[in-house]
Amino acid sequence: MDFLVFPDHPVTDRLAARLPRTPATRTITHLSGRPWIVGHWRHEELVTERVGPRCAVLLGTTSATSGALARVLRRLRGLDDLAGLRHELPGSFFLLARMGAEIRAQGSLSAVRRLHRTELAGITVLGSRPQDLAALAHVAADSGLPGAPGTGTVDEEALAARLLAPGAPLPLALRTPWRAVHAVPPGHCAAHDPAGRYREDRWWSPPEPDLPLPDAAEAVREALSAAVHARTHRATLSADLSGGLDSTSVCFLAARDGTELITTGWEGRDPADDGPLWSAHSAYRLSRVRHEGRHLSLPYTDAPTWYTPPALPAHTDPAGPLAAVRDAARLLHQARLVAKFGSRMHLAGVGGDELFALRPVALNSLARGDLRAAVRLARRARRLAPWSLPATVRTLLGGRCYPRWLAAGADRIAPGARRRPAGTDWEDVPAMPPWAHPDAVATVRRLLREAAVAAPEPFDPLRAQHETAAAAVRAGERVRGIDALTSAYGVAYEAPFLDDAVIEAALAVRLADRVPGDGGKPVLAAAMRGIVPGPVLGRRGRRAHSAELHAGLRRNRRALTALCADSRLAALGLIRPEALRPVLTSLQPDTGALRPLDPTLAAEFWLRALPARPAHGTAPPPAARTTAPAAESD
Repeated sequence: MDFLVFPDHPVTDRLAARLPRTPATRTITHLSGRPWIVGHWRHEELVTERVGPRCAVLLGTTSATSGALARVLRRLRGLDDLAGLRHELPGSFFLLARMGAEIRAQGSLSAVRRLHRTELAGITVLGSRPQDLAALAHVAADSGLPGAPGTGTVDEEALAARLLAPGAPLPLALRTPWRAVHAVPPGHCAAHDPAGRYREDRWWSPPEPDLPLPDAAEAVREALSAAVHARTHRATLSADLSGGLDSTSVCFLAARDGTELITTGWEGRDPADDGPLWSAHSAYRLSRVRHEGRHLSLPYTDAPTWYTPPALPAHTDPAGPLAAVRDAARLLHQARLVAKFGSRMHLAGVGGDELFALRPVALNSLARGDLRAAVRLARRARRLAPWSLPATVRTLLGGRCYPRWLAAGADRIAPGARRRPAGTDWEDVPAMPPWAHPDAVATVRRLLREAAVAAPEPFDPLRAQHETAAAAVRAGERVRGIDALTSAYGVAYEAPFLDDAVIEAALAVRLADRVPGDGGKPVLAAAMRGIVPGPVLGRRGRRAHSAELHAGLRRNRRALTALCADSRLAALGLIRPEALRPVLTSLQPDTGALRPLDPTLAAEFWLRALPARPAHGTAPPPAARTTAPAAESD
């Protein structure tokens, strides 16, 4: 699915006329007859309804019907009322609506459905994929309709920020690697007034975290059940079944709807890894409740290793460096297998950790309102992790405001620097890799300081709320990138945990209930009690991946080392190949030293996948593709 969104403006006719048209192009028009939405989507990805001058469009995955949209449209007083629809319309989708000449568009709270924008010929054009806006910018420039200078070319500064590990803070993470193509921030909508003027409005803020555990568990169960149900109307569905609580919850909820369910579980290289045993146990219990389906145990001997370089440019994500770079080849292998069994959608448990795992920063936020309860819970949490007394005090009482935290991050950015989370940080504290060029380090420091000067607002004044929402955004970016890969094989990749209603239900949980006494996920376990087998609810272990990591590096060492000889990142002055090469060729007993490798490889592979003339974009404009049904208009 991909599309562009145009305002009802005379320039739209000239821009849309530059799009190559094929029978695959689909168009939804403004009341004036000008193009409004132009792109490609399957029939099941579109739900639309029109009531007089009002029209609503859902593009993505949902169980909503056109009748439900009609009821919504009839009671709208204004487009701002659309903010409350996330509870009525389950799923993950783009929501676009118009009332007369006024239009509004929004994606999901996570980055799974993210809108982008650019300025062309005096108007703001929106798109579901940044590479399509970049391609349109070059087509427009060739036709005498330019945007900002350099629009759609590679943004070296954004790539420098992409080298940060484990990831750039939110303001920098929103920068696309395409110059003058911007992401619409999460929780914001894009709007055009009747005159075509553009603005971005914030429509969402996290709820108050005041729901006690029994009520919170019920809310999570209802939201996650609806999210899974929005995807089970397909005849055949596949899903991860790792044996962990997250993926197991998704599988057992899907099995209740009677769809044919194909589950997959990876065999591990490490003999001490008990993940395959839990996966097999869950598959056996699942076979007793589902009507049809099978479990596929995926041997590591038959699959690509981690860090396998992309075989084709199509095995990267044109939108930007791929967050799932280390296991991209394995994910493609999995997609090909489930496609053979008829699956056209694969469900994953991504997002469960981000929403429900132990969050030490919750103690910091709880201390703001109930210091005594926070101290009591901190004592209990210290039994689970080796916190020193000073670290515990910092967790409870420390912290800066968000802009000051960003500014301080600029001073901490040093190649190879790593430190443990303090429990008071707004997000994961990133570092540049040891092989980063000094100029790239200086650039990232400047970008952080500039971001801090702009005084960006966090998702919420409470660090726990912001940190959880930001983690969901990062997980959504991973899912969106994987979907870009697997969709090429006809298999959509989706994560029900990252639907808006599930995120909001998780954020409504009382802070005191987010600090478990046993290291588990008490809210999710309570929500799934009676649905997921009891032993899985109490599982505490995590899969060990160091064997996969080392095996992948050994198998692909020659190919990865060859990247240093003609590195695209080095050509842009972002890394020092002579510092990267020893990391790739030597034994690394501490896997933490390899943490910065993923962002670097992702950026390198992305640059190598660009066509010879990047100015033409990395993909044809939306109207040039041929995978969608014939043209339509509403």
